[in-house]
Amino acid sequence: MKYIRVAPHNRRAWRSALLALLVFAGGALSTLLQATEQAYDLVLAGGRVIDPESGLDAVRNVGVSGGAITAVTEQPLDGKRVIDATGLVVAPGFIDLHSHGQSLVADRMHAYDGVTTALELESGILPVGDWYSRQAAAGRALNYGTSAAWTFARIEEFEGLSPQADLQWFREAFALERWVNETASDVQVANIVKSLEQGLQEGALGIGINGGYAPGGGFRELLAVHKLAARHQVPTFTHISCDNLADPGSSAECVGKVIALAASSNNHAHICHLNSSSVRAVGVTSGMIRTAQAAGVPLSTEAYTYGAGSTTIGAALFSAEAMAAKGVKPEDIEFNGERLDAASFTALRAAQPGAVIVRHFLDLPAERDILDTSVLFPGGAIASDGMPWIDSSTGALVAPDQWPLPESAYAHPRSAGTFTRLLAQWVRESASLSLTEALRKSSLIPAMILQPSVPQMRRKGRLQTGMDADIVVFDASEVADRATFSNPRQPATGMHYVLVNGVPVIDGGVLSMDSMPGQPIRRP
Repeated sequence: MKYIRVAPHNRRAWRSALLALLVFAGGALSTLLQATEQAYDLVLAGGRVIDPESGLDAVRNVGVSGGAITAVTEQPLDGKRVIDATGLVVAPGFIDLHSHGQSLVADRMHAYDGVTTALELESGILPVGDWYSRQAAAGRALNYGTSAAWTFARIEEFEGLSPQADLQWFREAFALERWVNETASDVQVANIVKSLEQGLQEGALGIGINGGYAPGGGFRELLAVHKLAARHQVPTFTHISCDNLADPGSSAECVGKVIALAASSNNHAHICHLNSSSVRAVGVTSGMIRTAQAAGVPLSTEAYTYGAGSTTIGAALFSAEAMAAKGVKPEDIEFNGERLDAASFTALRAAQPGAVIVRHFLDLPAERDILDTSVLFPGGAIASDGMPWIDSSTGALVAPDQWPLPESAYAHPRSAGTFTRLLAQWVRESASLSLTEALRKSSLIPAMILQPSVPQMRRKGRLQTGMDADIVVFDASEVADRATFSNPRQPATGMHYVLVNGVPVIDGGVLSMDSMPGQPIRRP
């Protein structure tokens, strides 16, 4: 046998290297053992885990630490707290792209509906930076975010008012007319675009184009807004400016305009509430959207699970001309649970143009097939269009920290039950949707709409290792909405746990009053 002779000074080097290797190996082994035996912050044990992206649908244990999902496994997990999820569905939390409440009280009602992220994208806000600062100071139970508001920029330009970062300011602007009806000059368009660009620079998630409230917005103005969005690579979120059945001014015409704007600017355009914008023409408009998508036009859409909408009575949607064109009658409109007549409609519109009302646009259940067309739209998201909670006795917003809601609190029931209604009626009762597809519409699809421009959304809408721990745990046999038009204050049932960034907001079916783990969703 041949030996290699090592010089004395090299022997010391070899010993040092060997010792270092042993230390490293020991440390690695220790780390491995700790990882195997670590106690997660929270473990959801034995639930039916559904991930709409990978297609996983199996019994698994989920470990949560530091606000993230850190394990999804068949192996038992040790946690500082272990929740037995046997017999319950464990899924990614719901992402609501269209939520106007934007306060703690609205968050709490949304949480019972399985929502973990509530975004104000159709209407939007200005100034954006101020709004984010206000939300952080107030504290939120759910994740939150906003777009830059085209209507706010119009009010500033036409009425000379400095935007205030809240919906109350917007409600009061319904008493004014220039921003609603006038067409912008080239100089005014430039000013509107400048205001919106400032909002994008402050982190807005896109541009909200509430066209139904400002029919004076011309095509060239909106093209400039879409081109701005294209430069910043963010979506637009459009409430089309007409919802008539017949031409001219039909919903098909206005959907066609959005398609043309998206194609000519090469910018992602999202069409809000396909159901209430298209009404009985949804068969035509949905076909237009599918054809445009197949041709490569960047489009997406959403719907809520009701045949009635909600807005302010002073909106341009309820001018005499608009109501005649649409065939809307005062009796179709409800205020504080009571149907109006011609006299009460006229009086309320004159005295309280910012009053929140409900407009019934479908006769359910007779016209359920029309609603199905929008709710079941392939690749479409579910979004609530949830309204802020109003004290019907005073007309003021319900205080953000008031809970439970007072008997005078009023809003459309979609503010309380949009997503659980989908699970109850379309999954369990009619079997029109699989549970996985319903979860996809409620979580993954909204995340995918935003994630090209909002990096945070790549970690949401999935139940996988490394994703944010926004999680719902519910009983698929019991989950349901309870809110009605006469009593919308009833929270949904069936959500046993709702985690936001790993912190329970709904804990054992009960609201956790001290939980405010919501974080801003904001472009860098």
